Amino acid sequence: MIWSASRRRPSRLAMVASAWQRLAKIVRIRRERSSARRQLVAMSERELLDCGMSRSEIEYELKKPFRRK
Repeated sequence: MIWSASRRRPSRLAMVASAWQRLAKIVRIRRERSSARRQLVAMSERELLDCGMSRSEIEYELKKPFRRK
């Protein structure tokens, strides 16, 4: 973080940069989870069995909000 010389708190630029970094991280995680959920839906019954999952588990996963794992 960039610190202001006259104060002991982060500069405005540092706070803005930090906010953008957090937002970028949230967007990246959401895209990763969305991609994983699309892949689960596209799997065949055989592939699901190989992973040890069932269609009902997939439905549960799809109903969860994006902010939850």
